[in-house]
Amino acid sequence: MHNNKQTSQTQRALLIAGTANVIWGFSFMATRVGIEHTSSSILLSARFTCSMLIMLALIAADIGKVNLKGKPLGRFILMGLCEPVIYFIAETEGIRRTTSSFSGLMISLIPISTALLSVVFLHERLSAKRFAWILCSVTGVAIISVNQTGEGVISLSGILYLLVAIVSASFFTVLSRSISDVFSPFERTFIMMVMGFIAFTGSAIISEGRDFLPSMVSAMQDKYVILPVLFLSVICSVAAFFCFNYAATVLEVSRIAVLANITPVVSVLAGTIFLKEPFTPVCIIGIILILTGVYMVNKVE
Repeated sequence: MHNNKQTSQTQRALLIAGTANVIWGFSFMATRVGIEHTSSSILLSARFTCSMLIMLALIAADIGKVNLKGKPLGRFILMGLCEPVIYFIAETEGIRRTTSSFSGLMISLIPISTALLSVVFLHERLSAKRFAWILCSVTGVAIISVNQTGEGVISLSGILYLLVAIVSASFFTVLSRSISDVFSPFERTFIMMVMGFIAFTGSAIISEGRDFLPSMVSAMQDKYVILPVLFLSVICSVAAFFCFNYAATVLEVSRIAVLANITPVVSVLAGTIFLKEPFTPVCIIGIILILTGVYMVNKVE
């Protein structure tokens, strides 16, 4: 009976984590629409301001609870710093300084990095079979990334930013898992939204200067900004990160990490369907490898 209950909980957590990564697959499209009508700094500020207000509203309505008294706050705050703050900044600057295909290749290494860190810091078991299927899924992402077209040069600073993004994303997952017995999924999501609000609104105020408030007001009057912001804040930030943090409470890190490769699959399909972006046979091969790897990682021991 206990094994059946545990299996059911694992399957539910896998479904919830998979849902989060499907949601994030649509985030690229929403972000692309938003930054066509406002600056990236205003979009990020609006996204995490809205996210934080939603979390505060849930607390005020007694739907979510945050109790930090007597709890170790070091790793808790570090987790919120790793993602969204460090990861978002490093990924954005890395993409800006390299090509889209190269950045996609680099970011695809996150599941490998995360799985290895889980062995070192959480002492989780990572079998050769499971690692091989992680590599299979990562190969699929790499194939899709190489198939992308993009102009630009690859600078050393861009590579370093992407390495920081990889490490921060990996440590975020490991930290979320490591503090899951002390901090609830809601509390972990709460600190992420607060840290995102402080970092990205502060950054927007500095970069926009006196134009910050007029730019924010103007953006909030544009439906092509408001709708992406609502999707990015309510669905991609609050809901998806809550789902992820819940899954991190239940699942081994290697299982969670490989699910991230669902995101580029959804991103490619969404771009093809809604933005009329090209879809080639190579993409099909990549998607098959990704989904096969994801399935097998969660099947083998």
